[in-house]
Amino acid sequence: MKQEMNVSANLYDPTLLRNLVEKLASNNRTTNSERISLPGGMEALESSTVQAYIMGTFDLKTKNGLLDEQFNIPFTSCFIFTCTKEKYGTHMLEWSASLS
Repeated sequence: MKQEMNVSANLYDPTLLRNLVEKLASNNRTTNSERISLPGGMEALESSTVQAYIMGTFDLKTKNGLLDEQFNIPFTSCFIFTCTKEKYGTHMLEWSASLS
């Protein structure tokens, strides 16, 4: 018998996380990367990284025949967020990863 499962993650305070990543992106000061001469026409890329703890719940819903089950599992995990900036652009979130 096939069992269906839905998994989602809910953050306790997503606005705080968004503000943290935006602050990371906006507080990066321009360095002297324009003066660096790189071979092969490559250009320097500025980056900023911040480590943050995130709290929330994993919500698991399973459907097994007529029986529906739901589990809410709290989690705290450390994530790393990296923003990059092109020469004259704005900072953009490139990637994030869980460190746990």
